[in-house]
Amino acid sequence: MELKDRIALARKQAGLSQEQLGDQLGVSRQAVSKWEAGQANPDVTYVAAMCRLFGVSSDWLLLGEENAQSAAPARCPGCQAIVTGLDRFCPSCGRNLRSGAQPLITSYTLVLKGAQNPGELNGAADLIRLSNSGCFSEDSPLAQPLQYEEAERLTASAPLILGTGLSREQACELLDRCIYSNAFLVLQDSEETDPQVLASQPGFSLSVLRPKQREPLSFGMVVLAVVLGVAGAIFLLSFL
Repeated sequence: MELKDRIALARKQAGLSQEQLGDQLGVSRQAVSKWEAGQANPDVTYVAAMCRLFGVSSDWLLLGEENAQSAAPARCPGCQAIVTGLDRFCPSCGRNLRSGAQPLITSYTLVLKGAQNPGELNGAADLIRLSNSGCFSEDSPLAQPLQYEEAERLTASAPLILGTGLSREQACELLDRCIYSNAFLVLQDSEETDPQVLASQPGFSLSVLRPKQREPLSFGMVVLAVVLGVAGAIFLLSFL
């Protein structure tokens, strides 16, 4: 079985037509037809995308090789998205798949959890402050400055996704604006769109989002460092 045959077989097992596969990959039906006819070979980017789509390993799709370790679709250890041997970084969460490094997070989601206990302030005033930050895209409920009644209506519908695609700096700025920050949650951007599910996850604290800055040396410490440096140099010269 050649590459063209494995593409056709995996596509049919996935229940997709050539046109549907082309739509998923962003190519024409004719391109898929040429791959399956052996008239052209797909680019490596499309191979990786097909492996994820079909749930097969790149060893099998490219070479026809399969073993016990690669029989099941490989998954990202961070977000459990299907990945392939061709992926250096997880296409879903950005985790470095080759070095065991921590996820490379490039954007964040802000969620309104709402009041956690009866009688607790629900963060409506914070919503007004956040809506004046200019950090949110047009599809966010905070894209425009809110009136108090609108803020109350939003808090009543919590949990609620307030914005996605936020940078680290924006996430820090927004948390800084919140008086009742416990009513809000900052998470890594993901494919999850259910606010209830997101609100149950642990979020990033401001201390994690904002790396500690090394405090500059005081004047006294600078003077001490210079004195010690000079003394050390004199000590070394005494042996020359």
